[in-house]
Amino acid sequence: MYENMIVIDRDAPESLQKQIRRQLAIGIVNRQYPVHRPLPSIRQLSTELSVSVTTVALAYEALKQDGFVQARDRSGFYVNPDALTDPGHTLKRDALGDVAVPGSGIDYRRFFSGRSFNLERVVKPSDCLVRYRYPFVCGLIDPSFFPITSWRECVRDSVNVVEVANWATDYSAIDDEMLIEQLIQRVLAKRGIVAHPDEVLVTVGGQQAIYLAVKLLLSAGDTIGVEDPGYPDVINMARIEGIDVLRLPVDREGLVISGDMGHCQCLFVTPSHQFPTTVTMPLDRKRELLEFTKKSGQFVIEDDYEADISFNMTPPPALKSLDRWGNVIYAGGLSKSLLQGLRMGYLVADREFIREARALRHHMLRHPPVNNQRCVALFLQRGYFDRYVAMLTKIYKQRCDVMHESLERHFPGASEKPEYGGAIVWLRLPEEADAGLLRELVEPEGVFFETGGFTFADERNNRNHLRLGYSVIDKSFIPEGIGRIANALPKALVRR
Repeated sequence: MYENMIVIDRDAPESLQKQIRRQLAIGIVNRQYPVHRPLPSIRQLSTELSVSVTTVALAYEALKQDGFVQARDRSGFYVNPDALTDPGHTLKRDALGDVAVPGSGIDYRRFFSGRSFNLERVVKPSDCLVRYRYPFVCGLIDPSFFPITSWRECVRDSVNVVEVANWATDYSAIDDEMLIEQLIQRVLAKRGIVAHPDEVLVTVGGQQAIYLAVKLLLSAGDTIGVEDPGYPDVINMARIEGIDVLRLPVDREGLVISGDMGHCQCLFVTPSHQFPTTVTMPLDRKRELLEFTKKSGQFVIEDDYEADISFNMTPPPALKSLDRWGNVIYAGGLSKSLLQGLRMGYLVADREFIREARALRHHMLRHPPVNNQRCVALFLQRGYFDRYVAMLTKIYKQRCDVMHESLERHFPGASEKPEYGGAIVWLRLPEEADAGLLRELVEPEGVFFETGGFTFADERNNRNHLRLGYSVIDKSFIPEGIGRIANALPKALVRR
């Protein structure tokens, strides 16, 4: 098994021992060998490489002296973890085992210059739930609340003999019928949306649903209208596709209906729970928006994130539920109510639009994993999802109350209690406050939050905004966490 990892050239001026020593070192630095398992034994390696035992033994002894390996009594040689602490760039070699000369390869940074997909975006620390004592993180769910017993039951039942046989089927042209049925009955119905199975498409998270809609509705040179402040990832999607972006103002009732919207072929809106301000668009304005877009011949992409967490028994109707013309493309997902890592989303639109979206999805990833679809379908069908969301809603409402009280104590009038629900509060600090600097000040104290300036077209003059999530922080820690932010604020005031 090591023939391709260690290549012996018997005509090379370099000795066999040095060739083995050098290539083993490269493999160790490149983490090709597990740290907690022994390296190939001297006898095994000598047999596979057709060299003497002495040659391999000398190579290992040299590696030991150089600090690459450790010898353990009666266990053999192991990778020395100290050799991996700061290996720098991985070492590369060609088919003959020669180390590539630095700088002789392709300069990919230059290759992607001017057309990189690596645009500025918000990425939450992967260890934020364990690193921070006061994690005001947005968009995540406390894993301790997840009904693991019920989920295991659904996972177990989704991998029986019959279900596993379904995995052999190509789901490119279909989705799990039970999942579609459950989404229609248990998720979309709560939003007032009536849909036929042919009008629903399963996606890998709500993010993919939005990207499919943007890709299908707009071409390079077209214009999409996005709320200001608004969702930055949809702006990045537009830039990647060569689509122009027009930022549209938002007030206390969401998107402001104005003549500027007429310059757009499509609008991207978050009417039920505006991103990031959390304000809810009233029914009259929703109808006004639909009437405007119908007369203008425009499409609307409705992002209904956090749709399931509603503090009211009767949540406001989704924009799609009022759509009688068919120009609203509805994007949703279960990441904010199940778990972020499950990546279960969906699109709802006219069946001809869904037909095209399904074809585009095929070319991107064929279809979402079949086993995941059935597992989520069972979780929905058996009522576990409704029970789980009801519990989360109760907890979030309690945390929201504590958050609002704490913010009013330290920042009176700087935030508003979310009208719809969800798990985020939008906080506006004094104009001279720099949220980025403020986060640097409180992070050593175990506090994390997202800055809000990136959601504005003019970030420079809107650095005083914060997004504070309360989905993963215990309510008992909220007052102290907010207090730490307030105490550090005087040091984060700067002149513009």
